[in-house]
Order: sequence, then structure tokens, then C-alpha cells
Amino acid sequence: MNGQQSARSPKRQALKGAGVIGAAAILLVGGSIAGRQALSDRPDRPVTAVQPGQDPSLEALADAAVSGGPGKDGIPSVDKPRFVPATEAGFLADNEPVFGLEYGGEVRAYPQLVLVWHEIVNDTVGGEPLAVTYCPLTGTVIGFSAPPGMQELTFGTTGRLVNSNLLMYDRQTGSEWPQLLGTAVSGPLKGTRLDTVPLVWTTWKQWRAAHPDTKVLSTDTGTLRGYGSDPYGSYDRYPDRGGYYADQGTLFPVLATSDRFRDKDIVIGVRVGDKRLAIHEDLVRTAGTVRAEIAGTQLEARWDDRLDTARVLQRAGDRWEAADFLDSMWFAWYAFHPNTQVRQ
Repeated sequence: MNGQQSARSPKRQALKGAGVIGAAAILLVGGSIAGRQALSDRPDRPVTAVQPGQDPSLEALADAAVSGGPGKDGIPSVDKPRFVPATEAGFLADNEPVFGLEYGGEVRAYPQLVLVWHEIVNDTVGGEPLAVTYCPLTGTVIGFSAPPGMQELTFGTTGRLVNSNLLMYDRQTGSEWPQLLGTAVSGPLKGTRLDTVPLVWTTWKQWRAAHPDTKVLSTDTGTLRGYGSDPYGSYDRYPDRGGYYADQGTLFPVLATSDRFRDKDIVIGVRVGDKRLAIHEDLVRTAGTVRAEIAGTQLEARWDDRLDTARVLQRAGDRWEAADFLDSMWFAWYAFHPNTQVRQ
């Protein structure tokens, strides 16, 4: 399969390589997600207790890892990504979600329909190694690079989850990293935090209009997968969602819960030093600009009408620069950061 395949039909393709997801992660019936009851099933393993109002320790997070179904590298990373120009991305419908990246003078789009089957792309952008990661269960997309002075790292999937979030490992040291946290919870690099690069959720039509010169991650990954089908549900009418993405149940245990928002509501999570802030996406969409301050740093979440997404900037002297932010389902952000501040 290559990057020039025709646009997919409205009917879902039969799942290929269904073992990649695993019955423990999603119960499939006839190639589709089972009902609400199946989505509420959870493993029996108890979860390590977390002190109220305190973020879980690295040890608690490491101890809370559970199997997601597939084994190590059962969800294969894309290690030799191939890109095509926008004019050759016929496999993408206008309303398909893509994760947009502007970095190192390059502009790239990573289609959700590809990353849902791989979760990690070990890429090189602007001459620098960059891991683009996506966890379907928590709706989090984050670019990672090694901090200055550290060896280059490439990542794979462990087949396990922490707070229902992808648990990665690096192939150089074997250390393990929850994707949403971006900090190693075990191994030789325990306590090390990766540098992050924001990506934005948008649709292919909107990204292509804003960046006609974009490169697009191709479906020519070297792995046979059901690109165009999504074992978790549907983002077909973005931002409308179906299946797991819309259901309010979680598949796996989490260390902390909050009913402040619905589980799958999208919040913009912001990190400044050791402080955390969550801003409900709907607030930014409605207000246009939302201002906040954490750790003495002024923040502005600004709605980008052109891409129908939010961006967060932080004040640095007399200028604004990109903050460390990401979109996340509320349950996942809170499970990692129960001490988060909330702007709503």
C-alpha cells in the first residue's frame, strides 16, 4: 500500500492485523467495537493508591503498568517513515484528522488513520531526531526529542499502559516512559524528562489549505494494516466522535479520577516547571483567548480559527513563545496530574 491509494470508501475496511490491538484493549465483534458494557470492562489488577491532592510518584506509575493486550512491539513503530506531497495524499479525505507539525523549518502532517495503528513514528525533522507519538486511548499527540547532551533515543511500544496511556520504551537503554508524562518511570534514565514539541489536531482540509507545501506521512510503512479503519471508533466527522472516543467509560484502571469534566472531554494541558494547568477546549473555542498564570508565567490559550484548534503561548520577557501544551482527554490528564490547576 502506498501514499497514493484512492480515498477510502464510507464503509470501513475489514480489520487487518487485528492482533495489533489485542482483545484486552478493545473487544471486537464482527470487526466493530462492542457496546458500552464491553467498554467498561477493566482488568482485575488493583491500582497503587495515590495520596489525595498529590501527583503520583514515578514508582507508583511504574507499579501501575498493566497489559494492553499486545506484547512488546506488538504495535509496531514506524522507523523508516515515508512522506508524500499534499498532491499525492489521495488516501486522505477532507475531514480526516491529522496531527500538524511545524518544526525546524519543515511542515508535516501525520494522519490519525496511520498513527492509530503504530502510535510511534521515529522521524528526523529539520535534521534532528524527533519521535511523534499518539495514544488513541487518551487522545494525546506529543513530539519528543532527547534533552541536550543526551544520546539520541528511538522508541517502541511496551504493550503496556499506565493510566490507560501508552507506555513507551527507548531502544538504547530500555527505560520506560508514559507518553503523557514524558518522563522515564523505570530503567537507567528514570527521572529524565524528554523535551517536547507541540503538534496540533486539525483536519486534512484545514491543514492542506494553511500549508499547501506540507509533506504527509504515507501509508507505505512496510507493515500491512487496515489504514482507513479505526478499531477504537470513528473520527469521521471531526470533531464528532463515535465508539470509544465518545463513550465515557475507560478500558483500563487509572490512579485518580475526577468528575469535574466528563472523562472524554478534551482539555488543553499546559506544563510550566512542576506546575500543571488544564483549560477546557470548549472555553478556548468560545472565548477566542483565555489568559492564565501558573508558576509566575503568563499564558494565553488562543483559538486558531483557520485550523479549528487551540495553541498555547507563554510570556518570555517582551515576547510570546510556544508553551509546553497538548490536547488530552480529561480523565488521563487528571490521572497523571491530580494536583492540576483548572481554568474553566
